[in-house]
Amino acid sequence: MKVEIELDEAWSLMSCVVTRLLDEAELPDEDRAKIRRWRSQEMQPSHEGMRLLTGKINQDLAKALENKERSQLRKPDWR
Repeated sequence: MKVEIELDEAWSLMSCVVTRLLDEAELPDEDRAKIRRWRSQEMQPSHEGMRLLTGKINQDLAKALENKERSQLRKPDWR
C-alpha cells in the first residue's frame, strides 16, 4: 500500500499541530510570536521549507507502513 500526502495536506497538518501547540503549551508571548511568524513567513505552501517538510512526512509514512507490513508478515498464525 502506498500513502502519499500532498503539499496542501501537509500544510494543513502542520498548521493544526502549530495551532494546538500555541493553544496548549505554556510559552512566553515572545516565543508564540516567533512561531506565528515562522508559520506565516517560512512555512507557506509555496516555500521550499514546506516542500521539504512534505517530503519528510511522506518518507516517514512510507517507512512506517513498510515496517508495519513487515511485522505483520512475521507474526505467527497461532496467536
